[in-house]
Amino acid sequence: MTIGSVPPNDKHNCVRNVTFRHIEFWFPIKAVYIKSNPGDKGDGIIENILYENMKIFMPIWWNIYIGPQQQKQPDGRGPGCMLYPLIKECETQPRITMRNITLRNIHSVGGLLPGIIRCNETNPCTDFTFDNVKHDGFFSEFKYGFITENVYGIVKDSYPAPAFNQTSSMEMVDYVADMYKKYLNNQTQTVNKYFETI
Repeated sequence: MTIGSVPPNDKHNCVRNVTFRHIEFWFPIKAVYIKSNPGDKGDGIIENILYENMKIFMPIWWNIYIGPQQQKQPDGRGPGCMLYPLIKECETQPRITMRNITLRNIHSVGGLLPGIIRCNETNPCTDFTFDNVKHDGFFSEFKYGFITENVYGIVKDSYPAPAFNQTSSMEMVDYVADMYKKYLNNQTQTVNKYFETI
């Protein structure tokens, strides 16, 4: 369920007062996805968003992704963050405000990565609430969780708990990138061994 892409605009782009409720996902690339677009003129806002009562089964990439648009624009512009944190060049958008975003009663099973929430240092995300947001997956064995930057809010009864009210979790970025590289290397070796046998 995606909100975006929202680029800054001289007329003040906005998405507000949206609810997603009672949804089951099977093998989504991303289940909860809120994204800002690149742009250097004007501003915009994403606010009063609720995701509630959701089940996510075997997400392929992120369970939850809130931050800059992942793909590049057709003309090649944009952050191009699809492989973040493996490739760390991924600028956040200071001109789009994200506030009052709530995730409640969300359970994810399987998958590799729990989530990422990244906002700009000069315009942080505010009034975020994670209430009973729980993920059970590959990452649980390695004790890593959400990657967060410049997000302020409340976390209740959630696992892994995102590090709200801190500037960033860059040590988590490095840790996740290292673990994911190891995972990809293992997968590559498994595939190579398979083709050697056929």
